[in-house]
Amino acid sequence: MSYQVLARKYRPNSFDEVIGQDHVVQVIKNSIEQERVHQAFLFSGTRGVGKTTIARLLAKCLNCMSSDSPTSQPCNKCESSISIQEGKSIDFLEIDAASRTGVEHMRELLSSVHTSPSVSRFKIFLIDEVHMLSKGSFNALLKTLEEPPSHVIFLMATTDPEKVPKTVISRCLQLNLKTVSRNELQEHFKKICEKEGIKSDDESLSLIAKSAEGSVRDGLTLLDQAIAHGNGKLVADDVKKLLGTIDDSLIHELLDSITDGRKEDAFKTLNDIEKLNPDYEVLLKDLISNIHEVSLHQFLEDSNKEAIANIASKMDEQYCQLIYEIGINAFQKIHTHPSPREAVEMCLLRMLAFQPVQNINTGEVKTQKKKD
Repeated sequence: MSYQVLARKYRPNSFDEVIGQDHVVQVIKNSIEQERVHQAFLFSGTRGVGKTTIARLLAKCLNCMSSDSPTSQPCNKCESSISIQEGKSIDFLEIDAASRTGVEHMRELLSSVHTSPSVSRFKIFLIDEVHMLSKGSFNALLKTLEEPPSHVIFLMATTDPEKVPKTVISRCLQLNLKTVSRNELQEHFKKICEKEGIKSDDESLSLIAKSAEGSVRDGLTLLDQAIAHGNGKLVADDVKKLLGTIDDSLIHELLDSITDGRKEDAFKTLNDIEKLNPDYEVLLKDLISNIHEVSLHQFLEDSNKEAIANIASKMDEQYCQLIYEIGINAFQKIHTHPSPREAVEMCLLRMLAFQPVQNINTGEVKTQKKKD
């Protein structure tokens, strides 16, 4: 029997299973229960947060035949719900705009709009990555969006709403999906591991949730990889090797050396990190993240990490802002650098070169100024 990846196996079958999008789910449920369902929806948000999944759930709610009218709790047992879930419904058409961008494709699609649904309550069109449609396709779609037949519902999903014409957006109920918090992702992954009988620890799940960057699908893909890498279990050290992440303690050592201007120690720590075969892009992101934590603690004093508090107490606030900008600039250019290691080295050299700036407030003056 073929293995079903976690991202597909644990795709929500009801709105109760959707995580991190309560604001969107509430709007949809209220619309259905109050019988005020819009005839065109636009779901926007970054990759893997549930745009297409929620659109399919909405389609099941509208066409579920367990009741005489649309329901916010699809039964997942009637023929209509099952056929939508399996992608076999003749009244639910899912179109990938990335591969059908031309106006002729849109005209072909719209030619069936006025045909009544065959077996369901509504004829529903789901257009994924709608921003990929051509200008001609959008123009062909506009009139139908403005005055669609009563039996037609348009659902559209996009990762780039800025590329969708305002004339189209104004005819839709736009719902913006947000990235899912790290804590929600970690708890979600923990429940999945329990269901799958996978031994895991909180540190491993936290690392995966952090690397997912708010995307449920990306996180489940990483979880799949981590389980395979760990031979059926999750161990923090194995997950770190897989993700190319480094212990915070080494990042703190590196940042502490930069703060004090200890050049040799900074590069000694970098050499220790190199022995762990890191992903230098991830290393740079972690360094930037820790500088961010230091800056926040300087103003809010809310960090529970002793190392961050110690660094914040001795780092000049302006210097902290400066090395943050240096780190961001290095991160933006790391993909174009022939050697990621050299890119990180140059970033550290720039931070260390500007290190004396932090001593201005303490009354220390650079040597050349003394000579003046």
